Amino acid sequence: MSDIDLSSLPNKKYYSISEVSSLLGIKQTEIRYWEKFEPKLRSKSITRLYDLKKLKLLIEIKKLIKDQGIKPAKISLYLSNKKIRKSNNLEIKKELINLKNLIKKASKLKIK
Repeated sequence: MSDIDLSSLPNKKYYSISEVSSLLGIKQTEIRYWEKFEPKLRSKSITRLYDLKKLKLLIEIKKLIKDQGIKPAKISLYLSNKKIRKSNNLEIKKELINLKNLIKKASKLKIK
């Protein structure tokens, strides 16, 4: 499945569900269905409007469902687990940087 070029989008703050539907190549009903399982997608207003952040989330959800075969009901759980893994990776990276700095300091010390 090809990636969607967000740079070609019109410079707007919000996009309608019909614009998002045609951009992603999916039906509006699919987007509404996915909203049931991922509350972050739902607008607070009656009209469904999507900002760039929600659009990126929809793109990610589409890839998970269409490419990886994850069921819509599992999307929220999958995304939260992914966020936890990413957070853990950042912690590991910070620890490795600290270790690297300690090794540099230790190598600069003269051993007598």
